[in-house]
Amino acid sequence: MDRDNNQPYLIRYYLFLKERGNFPFNVVLHKILKSDQDDLHDHPWPWISIILKGGYWEHMVRKKRPKWRGFGSISFRSSRTLHRIELRRDVEDKELPCWTLFVMGPKGRVWGFVKDGIWIENETYLTNRQRCQVVQHISSTD
Repeated sequence: MDRDNNQPYLIRYYLFLKERGNFPFNVVLHKILKSDQDDLHDHPWPWISIILKGGYWEHMVRKKRPKWRGFGSISFRSSRTLHRIELRRDVEDKELPCWTLFVMGPKGRVWGFVKDGIWIENETYLTNRQRCQVVQHISSTD
């Protein structure tokens, strides 16, 4: 589900270990269905992503413009790298899925989002985001 529990945003196929415990890495196939929302996020592990089909624009904190990552593109990132991805759209403005081979390194930290220049742990961010959306939905029905 997406980060608001509305629609699937990613399908993950485990190619190695679904429950890896302390094993130092894992390999998955991702079918990305939706773009990330506006706030940048990091990850709990270093990672490698190889685009197999489709592509996306990657927005990063130190870059003024997003960079296109298309077929064959390989990205190596630390767990602290902040980014978000934006899928390409078709002529009807529908997002086009992207397939990636994704390698997760050893888990070493809690991941989160940056909102207004402040890093927020993922559970806190997502809980607060859902509360805000409920309030907005209720107030828009008045």
